[in-house]
Amino acid sequence: MKFPRELLALDIRVLRLVAGALSAVILLVGWGQILRPAWQSRQAVLTQTAGIREAIASLPDQQAQADALATEATRLETTLDAADTAPARLPGVLDNLARSQGVELLPVFPGQQNESDGLVETRYDLDASGSYPQLVGWLAAIESRLPNAGLQEIRFTRQVSSGSVNLRLRLAVYRRPATRQP
Repeated sequence: MKFPRELLALDIRVLRLVAGALSAVILLVGWGQILRPAWQSRQAVLTQTAGIREAIASLPDQQAQADALATEATRLETTLDAADTAPARLPGVLDNLARSQGVELLPVFPGQQNESDGLVETRYDLDASGSYPQLVGWLAAIESRLPNAGLQEIRFTRQVSSGSVNLRLRLAVYRRPATRQP
């Protein structure tokens, strides 16, 4: 019983300080081992709940966006079957567009055909001449009239003697392959 008498002999301020420090150590250990992990778990659940609510709230917008993309995909699918880009009709369409812009177009013949990823790519090498604004207008008309055609290579050459511009164009047209009858 010597130990408790020595404690009683200590100043009451020292005893209060020791009791306060001991309480603080117990609270810090309790916070670090028990309360902090529970608080972090709660925060994670709250964050996850907020994310789920936001995802659920955005579903109508995402559905509308998906519907718009499906409509656009359907529209683009129909351009792959456009009658104007059929190999038999395309030279006439290109010639009519050239004449409407005042461009002189040399005869057009289908070139190399490649099939990949369910599409047939037909390349056309075109030669045309006219003024620069006429040629640019013709290229714009091609892009607007033939949505499944791509301008792959364009070369402009200015003719100093005549003041006109020659155009060398590689045009690629994409179509679905023809269905084969057995």
